[in-house]
Amino acid sequence: MLGSDVLETNFYSMRDYFLRVFDENCRKFGFFGESEEELISWQNDLRLKLSNVLGIDKMKGCEMNPKIIESQAFDGYRRDKVVIETQKDVFMPLFVLTPENGNDVPVIALHGHSSDGKNGLVGIKNELTEKKIKEYNYTYALDLAQRGYTVFCPDLCGSGERREERQQKDKSILESSCNDINNAALSLGMSLLGIMVFDLIRLIDYIKIDFDKDVACCGFSGGGLCTLWLAAIDERIQCSVVSGYFHGLRDTILDNNLCGCNFVRDMWKYIDICDLGSLIAPRKLFIESGTSDKLNGKRGLNNVFEQVIQTQRSYDLFKSNNLVHKIFEGGHKWFGSAYDFLDDWSGCCE
Repeated sequence: MLGSDVLETNFYSMRDYFLRVFDENCRKFGFFGESEEELISWQNDLRLKLSNVLGIDKMKGCEMNPKIIESQAFDGYRRDKVVIETQKDVFMPLFVLTPENGNDVPVIALHGHSSDGKNGLVGIKNELTEKKIKEYNYTYALDLAQRGYTVFCPDLCGSGERREERQQKDKSILESSCNDINNAALSLGMSLLGIMVFDLIRLIDYIKIDFDKDVACCGFSGGGLCTLWLAAIDERIQCSVVSGYFHGLRDTILDNNLCGCNFVRDMWKYIDICDLGSLIAPRKLFIESGTSDKLNGKRGLNNVFEQVIQTQRSYDLFKSNNLVHKIFEGGHKWFGSAYDFLDDWSGCCE
């Protein structure tokens, strides 16, 4: 029997407060125009605004000093490991998959969480990562290389070989340093997501040294997040595939998407996910969603449809049919439905 001095526990959550503040302040810079001219003007203004919000305007590139660390031949392709310097003292390792019979079209493939960074995408696995790689269908970089694309697979900041000291133990291979890095970045007026996007802008610079063709980018989950932001900020990305990450922000408050890579100063006051999609218009954008993907939030696909409909408005203003949204039975995974879409964009076939 409990003693008389034991009181009933009550919980006083901040969730309702945050939802109210969100509703009072959200999408101050969202697109609500009615013409193509208004849309183009809004795109130009918002890109500058988001560069400031992300902290990109505080970042400065340097000589990339690319170094090939290793090179291995596999059946049908070569895998080079390269390290480039994106800012002074900021190093990004990446794999480059070059097919023997390639089409000379570069594609950036971005990982999400629980893949050991870039390793999962190129099929490198161990007993700690094998289950997640299979669950999320993570080896899409290999699929792209087999279709003839030259594939660039970087470690995003905080993952893989870019984990900070607290997450560098072997048992932490599925973890990331996103929260630690974002806390430090926010305190310096930057953001982890801004660093990720800036790194990827520099990766495009590196790709453009050897490739004069347009660049595509694809990613699942956190990789979808970075694909979305990169294409929104850098118009050199002409084709984007976003898997498992296109849903309204309101439904994520204290519920899901709680990794530090999702959080940027003031972002929720200015835009929603649909506005990032509208920044990509009229360029090619393919979105795939699972019916039971938990990242969609408690309202499920309704939370996705609302965002896609808003983005579709922008594509309609451009009279463009370059936005495709595919839905699949299943949870949080890369469904691999966009390969024909990429081939159509690139003019290549299998």
